Amino acid sequence: MKRIFATALSLSLLASASAFAGPAQDRDRHDPPAPSHAQQHPAAASSNGARHAAPQSAHHAPRKGERLSQHQRGTRVADYAHHGLRKPGRGNEWRRIDDRYVLIAIATGLVVDIASGR
Repeated sequence: MKRIFATALSLSLLASASAFAGPAQDRDRHDPPAPSHAQQHPAAASSNGARHAAPQSAHHAPRKGERLSQHQRGTRVADYAHHGLRKPGRGNEWRRIDDRYVLIAIATGLVVDIASGR
């Protein structure tokens, strides 16, 4: 009985290992994805009303979860209590962008919270 169990177990392990091992050419390929039709022909995408990824201007409203680059982060707000804002957590800071207060992660620029200005 032990021999049958051991044989069945070893066969199942071999079968599962071979199922995960695909052709070597697929695992080693790191080709970039092909550009979409809208990226190849931006005029065609805008003429038919389709959405396309246009570069955003510097003055768009930041959204929660968005990552802001260094030049989009606005000015630092040191006196957050004066503006009615809660104390930022460790690694976060309040920034003023246009008429909004944005709580961002300092290291990554990820928008954590947004508060309207007064």
